[in-house]
Parts: sequence; structure tokens; C-alpha cells
Amino acid sequence: MKSLLKIFFILFLGVMVLHAQENKEITDKAQKVSVRLQQKLLLTDVQTAKIKSLIIDNFSQIKENKTSIIETKVISILNDKQKEKFTIIKKDWLQSLESR
Repeated sequence: MKSLLKIFFILFLGVMVLHAQENKEITDKAQKVSVRLQQKLLLTDVQTAKIKSLIIDNFSQIKENKTSIIETKVISILNDKQKEKFTIIKKDWLQSLESR
């Protein structure tokens, strides 16, 4: 019985480590692509933080190539001038989101 509990604990610990690593990768990716968008559109720090959070919260949809939802939400954060610039770069930016 004790050995079964040890095995279960080791498996549980392994799953937790893998999950934490995946979350770090998602956060790192969100940071990278949100900063890239900040540089191209001259976003404020608040806008950048919102976009980073949006990417993290919707990562499962990004993974499934359902970026239209992300695109709509990003546009809602931008001002008019930024929206114009975003229409020019959005294809490349959205592809950078989807790539691993």
C-alpha cells in the first residue's frame, strides 16, 4: 500500500512539474509577442499588460488556430491610430502567436 502511495505521489509531482513548465512557456511567449506588438504600435504599458493577459487567458484558442477571437479583443484595446497600424501587421503578428 505504501509503495502504491509513493508511485501515485511521484506521478502527481511529475504532472505538476510538467504543468508548471507549460505555464512558464505560455507566459514567456505572451511576454515576447506582446512586447513585439508594443514596439510596433507604440502601446502603453497598460495596453501591453492587457494584451499579455489576453494571450495567456486565451492560449488554448491560439493553440487551435482560432485567432479571430484574439484579434477582436486586441483591436478593442487599441486606439484609432494603433488600429490602422495593426491592420497592416496583424497577419504576421497572429502567425507569431501560433508558432511554437
